[in-house]
Amino acid sequence: MKEGSKLIQYLKDPHTKKVQHFKERYQELDELSEVAVQIGDALAYKSLQTEMKEVFFDYLTAVVVDSIYKIAPHVLIIWIISLKWPNITIPIVDWQISIFGAYLVTYFLFHLGRWLVKPIKSKLYKSGLITFRTSQATKI
Repeated sequence: MKEGSKLIQYLKDPHTKKVQHFKERYQELDELSEVAVQIGDALAYKSLQTEMKEVFFDYLTAVVVDSIYKIAPHVLIIWIISLKWPNITIPIVDWQISIFGAYLVTYFLFHLGRWLVKPIKSKLYKSGLITFRTSQATKI
């Protein structure tokens, strides 16, 4: 079961560890660079700056690859849907929009809704308007 969970986490975010490693390494080099400036060691500062540039470009590469992994499923979904329905008609105003536009708007509205629901839900729980209902079996 744990292997399946690890596989799902890897498929969900395959480059998280790499991105985090490069980010931590860059911060470490930045701190060392500040120390080199404070002690006045120009050679160490130059060497650290060169290594920082390399780590930064590795970090950017990992972020771009991670972004491609995150966008690929959405491109696949849009492509599959567009094979059947290339355009969607909005019934009230009788507009035709492409499936790409409809998917994009739906995606952003979904995430906006999730972002808005969290604070509203927490305020409702705090005010006592919404409570968890427990069954008789869980009260034992």
